[in-house]
Amino acid sequence: MSVCPGRLKDKYFSRENAAADRSAAADRKCSNGFTLIELMISLILMGLLVNLVIPFSSVLETFRLDYINQRLYSSAVLARSEAIKRSVNVSVCQSDSGTACDGQTSWANGWVIFVDINDDNVIDSGEEVIRVYNEITSPVDIEWSNGNRLTFVPRGSSGTAGNFTVCPDRGGTPTPRQVTVSGTGLVQRSTGTGSC
Repeated sequence: MSVCPGRLKDKYFSRENAAADRSAAADRKCSNGFTLIELMISLILMGLLVNLVIPFSSVLETFRLDYINQRLYSSAVLARSEAIKRSVNVSVCQSDSGTACDGQTSWANGWVIFVDINDDNVIDSGEEVIRVYNEITSPVDIEWSNGNRLTFVPRGSSGTAGNFTVCPDRGGTPTPRQVTVSGTGLVQRSTGTGSC
């Protein structure tokens, strides 16, 4: 937007200068504001940007749930493979500290994979901690459908079949993510049915 220089002159013009001012003003394309077309284009661009930002938050939510679901899937696969490789029971349990199983804590606060030789769901001395997964900082709910732990026996089957369900903590309509562990030890990722 530019200001017309001819309009800034004194409001009283002489007759001699008036004709020159009119011809100069006709030659110049001066504007004192936005045209209707410029305003419409600006509004359309703002509308497009708003429409891009709103769906972007749901895309981020989907990626976050998929990432957490992948961590749970990897944990179950690692526990199963370690049970087969070591020929001992390997368990996955809820853990805030990474050194002990906490049956009352949320899975979102972290979990640990450990060798559970005596199958007591306690990390005893001499039982190796294979991997510790720290707290998930995203607000999510993680539920295991069968107690407080998942255990694989040396042949790779699971004595505690069930599924992990991951949902956003604040509810909403995203489809839940699931990791299903069968009694034979098959570990599968899936998108659950319904909404969280």
